[in-house]
Amino acid sequence: MTGFLDLPLEIRNVVYDFLLREELEPHFRAVMAVSEVYVKERLPLRNYRGLLQTCRKTYCEFKQAIQHLAASKQLEYELDITFSHGRPYFALTWVWFPGLSSTINSLVVNVDLRIREPFYYEGHFQSPHDHELAHLIEDVSESFAEQLFDYIAILLKTLANLLSYGDSRFNLLYTESLILNFRTPTTMVPGLEVPRAEQRRVNVDADEAEDLLETMQTTLKANAKAFQAFAASQCGLLSPLIQIGSLQFAVEGVVWGEGHNLILAHNDFQWLQY
Repeated sequence: MTGFLDLPLEIRNVVYDFLLREELEPHFRAVMAVSEVYVKERLPLRNYRGLLQTCRKTYCEFKQAIQHLAASKQLEYELDITFSHGRPYFALTWVWFPGLSSTINSLVVNVDLRIREPFYYEGHFQSPHDHELAHLIEDVSESFAEQLFDYIAILLKTLANLLSYGDSRFNLLYTESLILNFRTPTTMVPGLEVPRAEQRRVNVDADEAEDLLETMQTTLKANAKAFQAFAASQCGLLSPLIQIGSLQFAVEGVVWGEGHNLILAHNDFQWLQY
């Protein structure tokens, strides 16, 4: 009987490539509190991890396939984060996660805002108050931007810890581009009694979308500008070093702001100062 290692390397590489490009089944998960344990448990680590434990040869070949994906600028992570007006949590859905890599070509975080999201209380659905939306999207404590950066920081720390496990040489997790992409805010179709179905959501009108996105852009910029500076000469003291080459802000894929050379130090993002 022909075993996997009896196949030519070219065919084994096709199998590795197929596994790395396999689409994820979406899972919409509510996030109440973020921790490394929580993030690790919900990473979409594939079933192929069993293949890595088969023998050293398949382990090395698969790692080389991941490195080739990164070298060809195709190693991309993508996830959706949804903030809902009136909800004390955000929701997370992984879209794309090929495998663990010390180099990430791009990490795309799509940011969805759902406004006037009804909630069930005392036997019927109610709409949240306007002040709850303001608290979510304006530059105040626990705004969406603060929650967003907190989650990304813990995500990157979790990835670094997984990569360092059993690898004493690992000392750098480098994300070439982090893209925070705003989508057009949505709301429920008025008058529906069952407000949970995805097809019952529609984009808010153009004027309201513009106002909401402008407020969110202002909040995101304020949070990014508040990051402290970190002396590049001190990077050697960080182990592992977690660095982002480019931080980009976008609306529906169109970039409207960009910053460079961000690191995670002392649990906070900081701008590298040369």
